[in-house]
Amino acid sequence: MSPVAAKRARVAVLYTFVFESLKDVKEDLREDMDLAITAKSVTEALRSAGHDAWTHAFGKDPGELIPGLRSSGAEAVFNLCECPNLSPEKELHACALLELLRLPYTGNGPLALGICNNKALAKQLMIANGIPTPRFRLHTCDPAGEPGLSYPLVVKPANEDGSAGITEDSVVADLAGLRRQVNWLREGFRQDSLVEEFVDGREFNVGVLGNGTAADPHRPLPPAELVYRNPRWRLCTYESKWNASHPSYAEIAPVCPADASPETAARLSEITLACARVFGLTGYSRVDFRMNAEGELFVLEVNPNPDISPDAGMARAARAAGLTYPDLLLEILRLGLALGAR
Repeated sequence: MSPVAAKRARVAVLYTFVFESLKDVKEDLREDMDLAITAKSVTEALRSAGHDAWTHAFGKDPGELIPGLRSSGAEAVFNLCECPNLSPEKELHACALLELLRLPYTGNGPLALGICNNKALAKQLMIANGIPTPRFRLHTCDPAGEPGLSYPLVVKPANEDGSAGITEDSVVADLAGLRRQVNWLREGFRQDSLVEEFVDGREFNVGVLGNGTAADPHRPLPPAELVYRNPRWRLCTYESKWNASHPSYAEIAPVCPADASPETAARLSEITLACARVFGLTGYSRVDFRMNAEGELFVLEVNPNPDISPDAGMARAARAAGLTYPDLLLEILRLGLALGAR
């Protein structure tokens, strides 16, 4: 372990409440999804390693947060803030505030978080850098005509996380279906729609650790696959990800390491590292892929600061790489401390 990681630190585990932003979700599901649970797991792991760690909520008034952090004597922040003011689009503002306070923090910075939250902008950046991604259009209103893409298409919210707004109806086969989903997202989520060609094949994801520096280069974790056991399900929806009572929940199962050929595994790692470089990722991230019938890989999304709860994909991939859950959290903290005040 490096000297940075070995130094005992006072660490505030900063999180935002997700519970209240999920009012349309059953209460038991909301409790499972709340970041307060992950914050507790992180705090316990850091304490077991000798750090002086405590949970600290990012409340409704940021003005109260600043004196609270200063008076606590925090030397670093383990950043689990996803939705300040109950808004996923404001995720970048939490770490921007920490930068102004000159507090080292874990994970990605404001630029990477902001770009990746804007899915259309992220895809434009991929295309400009030769990273394969499905062809797409951004629809800000009811489509007047054909989008110039090949059906089937998948219609997603342009600025969401955690598969919110994605259902089996999100895959559409014609203009009528496209218009239905675009209007549904406009009415229900008050968002533009990202419409992309649906890649109907195997689905992979690759976690990545590192700061992209000479001392801490990016390094991919073993690839994982979401295995669709029943052809009825075609994509990872909100229900399949979060609702254990939904039939798709048990029929879309993560497998890590993925049963992939050496060539596919190498290509997944190659593209993941390209994404890490282009997006300037730091700490920990995940890149999501689909493969078509010809074996070509396409990046669906780049996810900075993905879920790191003990049963989530990042922890699963870390275990496949030989890192226990506490080891993963300590490495994320070490990477944040290595960057210092940003």
